[in-house]
Amino acid sequence: MKKKNDEKIIFFCNGKKCGKYNKDPKDYLKKKIVEFGLEDKVCVSKMDCQGMCKKAPVVCIQPKDVWKKEVSVKKAKKIFEKHIL
Repeated sequence: MKKKNDEKIIFFCNGKKCGKYNKDPKDYLKKKIVEFGLEDKVCVSKMDCQGMCKKAPVVCIQPKDVWKKEVSVKKAKKIFEKHIL
């Protein structure tokens, strides 16, 4: 995947436990990205298991290397407002 300098990537852990719980927050963020017309600036991607299964689901926002754990839709809203807009 090629990354533009101004592009942000939201990585969702896709390990067994995170993958089980990340659908709703992932769908929320994808919807907001489209709603705000940010498809060229922000992408959502999978990452391999990060070994933080007790804190599932785990999200990493790049390029600032921000890690969030136990991401619910409520936390996804805060992530969008603080790190994406």
